[in-house]
Parts: sequence; C-alpha cells; structure tokens
Amino acid sequence: MNTKMSEADFQKEWVIHFSADDYWHSNPHSRHHITEQLHKHYSVLWVNPIGSRMPSLKKKSTTAKVIRKLKSLSKFIRKVSDGYYVTTFIQIPYFREGWLQRVNKALIRIQLKTATRFLRIRNPLLFYTSPVFAPTLRLIKHRYSVYYYSDQYTEFREFDEATRAFTISMDRILNENADLIMCASKKIFHSLDKRLHDKSIYFPHQVDFGFFHNHQPEKIPEEMAAISKPVVGYYGTLTDSNDWDFIRYAVEYRPHYNFVFIGRKDIQDTGLEHLPNVHFLGKKPFSEIPAYGKCFDVGIMFWIRREWIINSSPLKLKEYLSLGIPVVSTVIEEVQSNYNDIVYSADSKEVFLEFLDHAITDRDGQRIQRGIDMVKNDSWYNAVKIIQNEMVKKESLPAG
Repeated sequence: MNTKMSEADFQKEWVIHFSADDYWHSNPHSRHHITEQLHKHYSVLWVNPIGSRMPSLKKKSTTAKVIRKLKSLSKFIRKVSDGYYVTTFIQIPYFREGWLQRVNKALIRIQLKTATRFLRIRNPLLFYTSPVFAPTLRLIKHRYSVYYYSDQYTEFREFDEATRAFTISMDRILNENADLIMCASKKIFHSLDKRLHDKSIYFPHQVDFGFFHNHQPEKIPEEMAAISKPVVGYYGTLTDSNDWDFIRYAVEYRPHYNFVFIGRKDIQDTGLEHLPNVHFLGKKPFSEIPAYGKCFDVGIMFWIRREWIINSSPLKLKEYLSLGIPVVSTVIEEVQSNYNDIVYSADSKEVFLEFLDHAITDRDGQRIQRGIDMVKNDSWYNAVKIIQNEMVKKESLPAG
C-alpha cells in the first residue's frame, strides 16, 4: 500500500471517521460497516483510535495490543483504495486531565493538520465513534458532525475513576456540539439529556442481510466438517466479558453437544480448553464467517451483565437471524425489547441450557422465520440516508 493520490480522491467530498476501532486489527463492527457505506459518496480518512485507558499488565492480551498499536503507528497515512485512507496519531499514553493531556491535544492538532493538508481535505463531514477525539471538533472547520453511539462509551468496565471522569467530559463535548447523535440502543437514547433529543435518533444496528442469508459455501469448512452435530456456535472476540460460567455448565451437562468458538482469544484460560466437546478455532476472515455460521445449530450470545452490556445492542444478533438459526442469549434489554418472541433470553445458566435443548431438539421454524422477516430489509446504507437527510435539513435552515 502507498499514499499516492489519484484523481478519484478529489472527486468526492470527505468524511473523517474518528474511530473507536483500529482499521488494521479490529473485527468489522457497525462503525466499520457504516464507513464502508459512506465511502460510496465520500472520500474517507479513517483515524485509528487513540487510547482511553492504560493497558492492564495482568491481561494476556496486553502485549498483543501493544504490538498491534505499534504496527498501526508505523503506517502514518496509508491508502486502502481510491479515496480511502487510514491514519494513526502518535500520543503520550496518559488518559486523564492535566498538562500531559494538553500535550496530547497539541500533538493531535499538529497531526490532524498535517493529514488534512496532505489529503487536501476541506470542510469535511466528521463522524465520531469515540469520545476521546472530542477536541478535534473545534480544531477543523467542517460541514456537519455526527456522534455515533454504537455502545455506551463511558461505561467501559476497566476505567478507573479518573479515566471515567475524563471520558465523560469528552462525551459531553460531543453531545453538546455534534449536529447529530445516533444511538444504537434505546437505553443509550433514553440516557441522554432530554435537551439533546431534538438532535438525537435511535438507530439500531443494521445488517448486510444478503451476505449472511444467501451465502452458499462451495464446501463446509474443514474444521466444521470434522465436528459432529449438534453445534452450539459463537463468533467474535473472546474475553473475560463473556460469561464462561454459563458455558462451563452447559458443556458439563451436555457432553454430546459441540461448542465452537471462532475469534481472537483475549482470555488466557476459560477452563474449557482441554475438553473434547469444546473447539476454539481462532480468528477467521469476515468473508468466511457466514460459511462457519451456516454450520451452527444454534447461535449464542453470552455476556456478563455489566453496564456496558445492559446498554448494548448486539450486532451479532442480526447476523445470526440472517443466517436463519435460532439464538440463545443471556439477558440484554435491547434484545428482550425488540426480539422477545424470537430470541431465547436466559437469566441463569440452568435456563440457558434448557433453551439450548429446546432450540436444538424442537427447532421452531416459525420463530426462525420471524427473525428473518425482522431483519431482511435492514441495510447499513440506511445510516448514510439518515445522515445526508439530516445534513440537508440543517443546511436548509435560515442562517442564525
């Protein structure tokens, strides 16, 4: 990859995505899917995340995260395709208010100015998916700004008191100054100050329905072909936020079920690694996920009920429904509110296992079809239509 500019880079207006995800190393999230759709109308500068907390030295994943960050920093501005660039800003790893944070703001200002001058970006659309970039809102003249809450960013479980306070202050800046606030869950929307509701919308996660539903793999992945039915499956990064107690209970009492986990493993020991009916297959390219998912007899979502999850709207759910498989989940408010007659929601490990049994042995075709009907008209392009419509409305208002 290189940074050679082409004529196509200047034929569109620009969007700068101040992202919560590292473009080079993160799983595709709603933030990624929306930016891909924006790229149909805009040239894109994706700004990789700057830190919001110090990495924990106790966690297995810390070294890998540091290495990934250093790799990203080695690619200051890289061209992904015509009109699509990715940059990573250098900063001091300090995430509290104080003089070092002022130095960080100065560093960001210099690097942002360098990147926008190099790419000749003028009056862009700003798209925020991380509150720590809030100071940039005042650093660059822009046409419109969007703050997208795919998650409740201020409720990250590893924040200490000072870091949480800093993140809340950054979140407040975006809330008060962004032109549009998009909330992925009803709980996030209702948590906003009512004064902000006039410029806020509830925009639940979408899905590329055809990509999952119509996928017809040429052959079953070899790893899946070697695993006997029934298969209880999950894909996504595996962490200590997953409720492994639920899984250990189900694995122990259903040794004839095979439990398949696809994704990067950021937890050192789940206590399941040695068991014959548990299979950790590692991270797979996103393009291959439907082929694996089509092999699941049931898709699961299993997270510990912390504030982050209570406020969440799982993207994975609509992908499972698009695959046409039953879904068993731990309790999540957004899921219960919208999919109560489709998703089996368990509030205990015993009920979780009972629902697994029911989903596998008494496959409810009508329930599965209701799930398909719920998501078949969803599209990530809907986000672009909303943003552009709101932008036009603002620009049509009388000045002042």
